[in-house]
Amino acid sequence: MTESTRTRLVPTGYCFCGCGGEAEIGRWFVLGHDITAAAALRAVRGESLPQRLVGAGYGPDRSVVQEAVNRAGWVRCPDCAYAGAAAGLAAHRRTSDCADPPPQPEPEPEPEPVAEQPAPGEHSTRRRDRADDTGPLRAETGPAQGLLLPGTGDPTWKQVPLPLRHSLAQAAHRLVTPEQPTLQAQGNRSVRYALRAAGSRRLTGRHWHTLLTAPRESFGSARSERANRVFAVLREVAAQHLTLTADGPELRTDEGT
Repeated sequence: MTESTRTRLVPTGYCFCGCGGEAEIGRWFVLGHDITAAAALRAVRGESLPQRLVGAGYGPDRSVVQEAVNRAGWVRCPDCAYAGAAAGLAAHRRTSDCADPPPQPEPEPEPEPVAEQPAPGEHSTRRRDRADDTGPLRAETGPAQGLLLPGTGDPTWKQVPLPLRHSLAQAAHRLVTPEQPTLQAQGNRSVRYALRAAGSRRLTGRHWHTLLTAPRESFGSARSERANRVFAVLREVAAQHLTLTADGPELRTDEGT
């Protein structure tokens, strides 16, 4: 049937599946009955989806999805292969990884300032920062359980490979946007701050210590997929890049240990 001979239909106020129910004004079906009617029609006709596509002139050589984009107002997601109506695309963007902000390149590290002799009565900021650093720590719990972590001031924390840092940044951003109830607990403040730092790509050695030694329940409920993702990335950091050597702990880099 061509467009010129297609019967023009208008909603009648009754469900088009034939159940006799009253449909809302301007609608063809009672809520959910369109899906039931489509399944029933497939059962009555006995045609598979490939058969119906070929019968309508579509198939491997002619995309029905592209036809919907060209003629029926469908739109494509700019970040993946999804295509659908505008409302469907909006829902897809809200619930998929496409909604995450793309990883941003990290800025080039600034050169270390030349150490200056503090004037009498002044305190050296660098010395104060170093005094706050903690030495190597044995992880009793968390993703790095059983491993000896480098000190918080160890420069090797900056050598975690960029792909892992990006994965952690995305997972942490999703976990704290919005924050899960577990993270809002008073005793979980350090984990919350460390996750925020990870999401904004401002991790320090102290943040790494907090995240790699935090137990799984500190990130969220056992059913939280977002918390599971953060914990999995942290375990990958521990498994792939933390090693124990005879001389002490070190962080494995892409070039080797």
